[in-house]
Amino acid sequence: MFPQVLDIQDVKLRQMVLDIWQQLWDQSEWNDIGDPPVSAEIPYPNLPHSQSVVAMAIAVADAFEKFHGVHVNRDYLIAAAVLQDASKIVEYAPPGPDGKVRRTAIGKNYGHGFWCAHLGVIKGLPEEITHIILTHSPMATKFPDSLEGKILYYVDQIDVIGIYKDRWKKHILVGK
Repeated sequence: MFPQVLDIQDVKLRQMVLDIWQQLWDQSEWNDIGDPPVSAEIPYPNLPHSQSVVAMAIAVADAFEKFHGVHVNRDYLIAAAVLQDASKIVEYAPPGPDGKVRRTAIGKNYGHGFWCAHLGVIKGLPEEITHIILTHSPMATKFPDSLEGKILYYVDQIDVIGIYKDRWKKHILVGK
């Protein structure tokens, strides 16, 4: 799903990322990892969205380093990018009788990303990464602190533009 995990140099961190994904999958009600949507409102599959976010985050890090000489912690960036939407597989459940994706108890009771960050804390994931997971969404109560978090925040939003084929268009009010 995410071959970039192999680019995480810290072997312990790499294994934590894989273990968190496995634990989330074990808790999930889904049968196919390609089925969970971006959200209940966005039926597009979450997996290609997440794969795109990982690829874009790495591309931005490459550009920052090449053109600006800015160091990006790639281990943290890749780990956070791979985990940023992982909890969606437990925040949502397969469609019910009405054909609609449902929010699980985790999805109803906790903010997006919380469950993944929670598992990360239990596993010993660095606090900087759990912070990124919790702040990568515009619905978060806080904006990311780190460069890696800011990269992820913005590429996640840019990818949603791709999903919607740029649904955000200016509307001019005539006669008002």
